[in-house]
Amino acid sequence: MMRRTVYFEEKYGVTIDEFKSIDEVDACIEKKTGAKLNVVPASSNIVDRAGNVLNVKSYDIDGLLDMALR
Repeated sequence: MMRRTVYFEEKYGVTIDEFKSIDEVDACIEKKTGAKLNVVPASSNIVDRAGNVLNVKSYDIDGLLDMALR
C-alpha cells in the first residue's frame, strides 16, 4: 500500500484497491460527504502552474533584513 493513500483510506473507510478509476473515487467521496465535488480548472486562482494550492510569494530577504536592521 502506498503511504499517501493511508489518510484517504482511514477517512473514508475504504481500500484504494477497490477503485478502478478516478471517477469511482470521486463517486465514493461524494457519497460519503453527501456533497457534489467542485472540481476547478488548474488555471484558477486556487492552484498555480507549479501545482501549489496557494500562491507562493516571493520575498526580497536581503531587503527585508536591511530594513529590520536599520
